[in-house]
Amino acid sequence: MSPNVLSLTVVYVGLVVLGGIFTLLERRAPERDVGTASRKLDATYWIVTPFLTGALTRGATFGLLAILALALRSDPPSLLSRLASASPFASHPLPLALFEALLVADLVGYASHRARHRFRTLWLFHAVHHSSRRLDWLAAARMHPIDDLVDNVATSLPVLLLGFDLHVYALLGPFFLLHTILLHANLAWDFGPLRFVLASPAWHRLHHSPEGEGHNFGGVFSVFDVILGTFRDPRVIRPTEFGTPSLAIPESLLGQLAYPLRALARPT
Repeated sequence: MSPNVLSLTVVYVGLVVLGGIFTLLERRAPERDVGTASRKLDATYWIVTPFLTGALTRGATFGLLAILALALRSDPPSLLSRLASASPFASHPLPLALFEALLVADLVGYASHRARHRFRTLWLFHAVHHSSRRLDWLAAARMHPIDDLVDNVATSLPVLLLGFDLHVYALLGPFFLLHTILLHANLAWDFGPLRFVLASPAWHRLHHSPEGEGHNFGGVFSVFDVILGTFRDPRVIRPTEFGTPSLAIPESLLGQLAYPLRALARPT
């Protein structure tokens, strides 16, 4: 099975299974109903993000790899082969290699996430993801393609350059996308003492609120926030609202895709 087919298969099989599980969990024990949801819009993003953004990400990642190979007077397959030969990770069993690649990607993702909150140009694209006024698992895929491309290329290119197997690279994207189902779920789970190591729904929901602005940037591991001083404990502060009230982001797919470009075209 090709890496592309493998990625899409994992995403949509996982979506059916996890979507059903978290729908039941959210109905039985919701954390809190805050705001309203655009169910059709959020469902549409589950088509747009894996297909459109996935294709853009793979094209950009391997495009940059081709440019690097050209600069080194090589070609992408030969470069990947050379990187794998020199890598300590290439010979590791798949489960261990996946965990190692996950650590690398999540650390880079932490830096990418902070940058996309700090710099206005990047924030305007990332704000589309934060525009959900009612946060639940279905809103997890609401991401502007440019925002998702920036983050995914930043996290996946180092994995390739460190010589991990292509199947590790192919599985990381679906894992992160499916993990966001857990992360955005409308549940009060905070993982107890493990909240200082692993990102939880309660922890990430706080990030989506005004009370959590500038905090809780980790994707899978909260320990990076603990180490770098951006951890905010969900047991101490509970969110009162979600969304981006200071930004007039439309509640339509085309409106959200165009919003950052229109905002950048306006004088500040």
